[in-house]
Amino acid sequence: MSWVRVASGNFLTRDSRTRLPRVRLPPEGGSSQKLLHVANMAARLHQKVAKKNNTNHCKQVTAALQSPIGTIQVSGCEEGIHFIQLQESFVPKDRTRVASFTCEVCESQEEMTASLKYCMTWLQAYFSEPWTTEKLPLPAFHHPVFQQETFTCNVLMTLMNDVKFGEMVSYKELAAMAGNPKAMRAVGGAMRANPVPIIVPCHRVICSNGQIGNYIGGRGNHLKQWLLTHEKLLKESRKTSREPCPILPQS
Repeated sequence: MSWVRVASGNFLTRDSRTRLPRVRLPPEGGSSQKLLHVANMAARLHQKVAKKNNTNHCKQVTAALQSPIGTIQVSGCEEGIHFIQLQESFVPKDRTRVASFTCEVCESQEEMTASLKYCMTWLQAYFSEPWTTEKLPLPAFHHPVFQQETFTCNVLMTLMNDVKFGEMVSYKELAAMAGNPKAMRAVGGAMRANPVPIIVPCHRVICSNGQIGNYIGGRGNHLKQWLLTHEKLLKESRKTSREPCPILPQS
């Protein structure tokens, strides 16, 4: 493996260009043993960084959930969830106030991991008993976007933790919540990079003018509208019902 030293002093491998921490080089004319020592240090650092960020070698298991918005596929490994994929082509029935839903978990060819089981339970509750989701354990995530301290990760975690069921937030507002009010475009990029929709509720992020904006690159706008209507109806039923609501209990 060959190495290059960039202007900043960091080492990069020619094949992966993985950025490594700064390693101090010996002065010009240093002994070959010192150079070899530095190269070995860089190689060990590279292995540690690659091991920390690499999820390509995870043994993933995929399970499916039959939901009101089509088949939801969930993939994950022993460490956590990698992806939640929605069925973009599915056209759900109109969401009405009186509708009730049941979700069926399709049997996986392999035994589901603990994270997959948590994820399936959470998604089932979201559609049928959404008031219980806040009390349910969230699955761990093992997608690379959650393994790095980036603005994208910060935006996604802020959205999941602070924008609750039935609430909506604009791209600008979410940017401010994540610590950079001017980063609206970066927030849009974070929504496109979201590997676990619904649990990280990017459908709740809308335009400042009130339009719902795109979902799954514009291919899932009809699913976004359904999800927003689903949450709106349940939230309204809690406010208007004189009796304790069978869907959202009175606090």
